[in-house]
Amino acid sequence: MARLTKRKVEEAIRASRGVMSAAARALGVNRVSLYRAVRRYGLEEVVREAREELLDLVEDRLIQAALEGKPWAVMFVLKTLGRERGYTTRQEVALAPEGGVALRIVDEDPALPAPQPRD
Repeated sequence: MARLTKRKVEEAIRASRGVMSAAARALGVNRVSLYRAVRRYGLEEVVREAREELLDLVEDRLIQAALEGKPWAVMFVLKTLGRERGYTTRQEVALAPEGGVALRIVDEDPALPAPQPRD
């Protein structure tokens, strides 16, 4: 096994964008050894920065997909970033009168028509 230098560990973490299993694989070690090296060299901030960069890149792809009108992306953005505006799905769990548990999913998305009562 090659010696894990601070430079090699940092490069692998940045190249893998903080995905530790990928960085460990690139270095030819297991994740436990990589985490030990991160602690030994004080590279926790490098891991955090690499993961933040990954999140930024993925967030950009999500935004692009939403702007292209892809329904899955639009709904995801609305149900996460737009939840303060009421775009959410709520689950209600209650005891059923006949025993057992009843689960009801309530879609509170104001862009959708209100559900009609059933007789």
